[in-house]
Amino acid sequence: MPHHISEEHLFTFAVIADTHVTEEEASAIGGYDVDTVKLGAARSAYVVRELNRLAPDFVVHLGDITHPEPGTPAYEDSAERFHSVYEALECPLYLVAGNHDIGEKAYGGEPLPPQQTQLTVNDDMIAEYERHFQAQYYSFEHQDCLFVIINGMIVNSGLDCEAQQRKWLEALLAENQGRRVFMFSHYPAYLSRPDEPGHYDATDEPGRSWLLGILERHKVEAFYAGHVHNFFFNRHGATSCYVLPSVCFLRHDYHELFRIAPGMKQGRHDGAKLGYAVVQVHDEGHLSHIIRTHGRTDDPAGEVEHALPLVHGLASRGGGVGLDLRQPWCDSANIPTPWGLDVFRRKRVRNDYPLLALWEMGVRNLRVPLDDLADAETRGRMAELAALGHRFTAYSYGLPKGAARQALSDHGHILSAWEVIAPTTSAPGLLADIAALKGGTAVLFNAYRADVKTFSGSHGLGADERGTVEALLALDGAKAAIDGLVFGIGWREAPVPAMIAARNSVAGLGVMAAVHVQFAHRKPLDQDETARHDDNRIAEAVLGALAHDDMAVYLDNFTGIDRGYYFSGGLVDGLYNPLSGAHIVRQLHAALPDGCQIGAMNKNGNDRSIELREPDGALLLPATDPDPATLQSAPSRAKTRWIDLASGNTAPEGLIGPTLVILN
Repeated sequence: MPHHISEEHLFTFAVIADTHVTEEEASAIGGYDVDTVKLGAARSAYVVRELNRLAPDFVVHLGDITHPEPGTPAYEDSAERFHSVYEALECPLYLVAGNHDIGEKAYGGEPLPPQQTQLTVNDDMIAEYERHFQAQYYSFEHQDCLFVIINGMIVNSGLDCEAQQRKWLEALLAENQGRRVFMFSHYPAYLSRPDEPGHYDATDEPGRSWLLGILERHKVEAFYAGHVHNFFFNRHGATSCYVLPSVCFLRHDYHELFRIAPGMKQGRHDGAKLGYAVVQVHDEGHLSHIIRTHGRTDDPAGEVEHALPLVHGLASRGGGVGLDLRQPWCDSANIPTPWGLDVFRRKRVRNDYPLLALWEMGVRNLRVPLDDLADAETRGRMAELAALGHRFTAYSYGLPKGAARQALSDHGHILSAWEVIAPTTSAPGLLADIAALKGGTAVLFNAYRADVKTFSGSHGLGADERGTVEALLALDGAKAAIDGLVFGIGWREAPVPAMIAARNSVAGLGVMAAVHVQFAHRKPLDQDETARHDDNRIAEAVLGALAHDDMAVYLDNFTGIDRGYYFSGGLVDGLYNPLSGAHIVRQLHAALPDGCQIGAMNKNGNDRSIELREPDGALLLPATDPDPATLQSAPSRAKTRWIDLASGNTAPEGLIGPTLVILN
């Protein structure tokens, strides 16, 4: 049964990590990338201002508060500078000790130079940290939830305070058995697998097993960690484990996760990877939203003007657009760290940035090849995410064979649907086997068209093919085998009219419609023309999915394809950073409810508009740069908000992309 998140919102808190504030001249950091580290205070000031706007009940800082370590000349100055920035925060701030704040973890895995061993956490460093900041471990309560701060650096240290922390923590959780518990540490327990080898970026054994045992026995609801400056998510038993990005700079060794060259400073300036978390705690469950700061400093220029509600792929909603995950979406890579640690073994971790991109767009429904279910590692991730609420449709051409067939038989319960792609002429010979294989999994039939010149693996019936649908369902055994039909919407087709036609094609026949909005095209066009066309189709497809929440709508494709014989736009780039399409999906999911109603559709040349009911407004889809007055359903600006969906800002007088107009 999927993990449930109730509608009733109790309170909100925020989590930030790895601010690395340093003294103003940043002379104590050894000279490496001084410009980036000097941005830390200004980037923190921006976050403080944003947090004050969001008004969480409190904020937790996951450590690496300062960049200079205890015992260095700049530690005290850096601590004072941190306090000068964060004293502007208008809610309580709770601090976690990081390795830069209280000393490095005891790391016996490799030989360390003398200067490194001198930086290992010790009693003097702990005392200095507590003098400048807060206690090294403690707890607090908020609305009957328990929040627990631990010092991850002393785990495995052998210091007296390690045993004292263990005793305190176990007694605290025993006394609070049955309460909702949120725990915070600088170090994550692990990054991808609980049995991964020990390395610099996770908790080593035997402390890891002890910590995981604590999470398991007490069913801790969430565990938050920093240190890695990159995003990771794991579900360990009943615990959601988050590793959060930094607000200051990126650990760019992790750019090995991507099949694309890193950007400026070898990826350290990948601003889209910087951010913090806003956690909405509900009566049941919670949602952790990662808010990208894009490296902004305390300067309002370029900020999004229209603060729409946050969306999340695990939120309790029925509708919204789904995505076709054509490229690998939970791949792993070896992360070499050639700066003195982890150099004598492999450090292989999973790339969780695709998941982050899906969550922040509010995407729950995912389409993958059946090969993903057959692969043990990917299948495990699918099962984990399906238990949290994601819905997977897995497709195969014809009947699967070998490992894929066995996976469908053994693990089909993970899926929401199995999609069979085959020519309609072969359907009579497949139906009996489909019925025997499907178990309790819904089956979608996707008509393969050999004559359709498309890169897309979705194909599907034309939107207005009720006669073909009736003929398929009249076949012997069809109603026992087929639960829905797939319809393909080509790159030149308008999505909403095609969706309406597809819905009419199955009306009253006892099957559902699934619609694939295709983006592949053979002839490379002018880049601006293609981007405008794709952005309009994305916006229209999302609107259609929200308006027809009884129909599955998939955008094909999540990540763009820019090589080979066919071309396809996408929502994110090769670094899984959001492109305009991702912003469009997120903002429409935030602005419009499931079951919103579509009114008249108007056209003026190639410019189109779609009227909205509940809420009142319109979606404007300009093909050029039109005067809004030429669009028949465009309301007056006097009583409406005009939102450019790609930026979130007020749309200019001459529209430059899909624009949502809603009443104030």
